Amino acid sequence: MTTRQAQRFKIQLPVDFTGSREGTGTVHDLSISGCRIVSRTPLVVGQSLKLTLYQGEGAQPIVVDPAEVRWSNAWHVGVAFQTADSEEQIRALLSKRAAL
Repeated sequence: MTTRQAQRFKIQLPVDFTGSREGTGTVHDLSISGCRIVSRTPLVVGQSLKLTLYQGEGAQPIVVDPAEVRWSNAWHVGVAFQTADSEEQIRALLSKRAAL
């Protein structure tokens, strides 16, 4: 069994993804190193994606590029972020949500 590298937080954010497949979905269980996406677009393990996470009105979207599909089960997909470029934005989002 593998252990998570970073704590995941329950959250629901709209997401668009592009790459080898394009689609939309909802981000769940967000951490600084990955997330779970629920989407009707089928994705395959190993696919590389560019994610755009929408924080809400008035907030800039968070772009994660690249991200890799690590597991896929029906409409649920586990994604690992392959760059630290968006880490500070994700940390700020999670700390803001935790304060609510």
